[in-house]
Amino acid sequence: MSDAQPVIACQGVRKGFNEAGLAVNVLQDLDFRVAQGEQVAILGRSGSGKSTLLQLLGGLEDPDAGTIEVDGVALNGLGAVGRGRLRNRALGFVYQFHHLLGEFSAMENVAMPLLIRGLRASEAQSQAEAMLDQVGLSARWAHKPAELSGGERQRVAIARALVTTPRCLLADEPTGNLDGQTAESILALFQSLNRANGTSVVLVTHDLDVAGRMDRRLNLSDGVLQPL
Repeated sequence: MSDAQPVIACQGVRKGFNEAGLAVNVLQDLDFRVAQGEQVAILGRSGSGKSTLLQLLGGLEDPDAGTIEVDGVALNGLGAVGRGRLRNRALGFVYQFHHLLGEFSAMENVAMPLLIRGLRASEAQSQAEAMLDQVGLSARWAHKPAELSGGERQRVAIARALVTTPRCLLADEPTGNLDGQTAESILALFQSLNRANGTSVVLVTHDLDVAGRMDRRLNLSDGVLQPL
């Protein structure tokens, strides 16, 4: 791994929950670094904390202890506005569920991060339409989420995550709702962005074939990340 500043760095991260009066430790003293341009797959059984880890890396939840840095900036020292700006600048998110805004078209959903960034509406629309074309939805950009299939909605969400050319993509089972051919094209798009722009990828998956496409594979079990 490169000695350059990592795009994500965790040190001593702990996270737990209380379930029915019992303390459940999800992450224990986690040390984890992702180099710029590195592709990392995280595997583990259901409930092992993989999605929680992504939420922490994106600053959507706080650890109980430890530090997390994104692109050299400590999340611990940022308020909600600062975290939002950092996410918009440095991160792209793909969730298991698309989280699209139902009142907006596919194009408007994809353009939203660019508008938040301050781009003119015409430029944001042009870039959004180009990204929708890359995920195979050039004919569907005017449709609202309710008018799209589940797989199409997921592809819109992927386009939204990639349109800002993030420093790091955080993806939670990004191909889980897609057919094999579409899943293959989406993975190829991730890796094209990785090669062209040095975008790092942290991908949670149950699919060993998908994990095998990444540079590094880690298993999360009993709160600890171990290489596979």
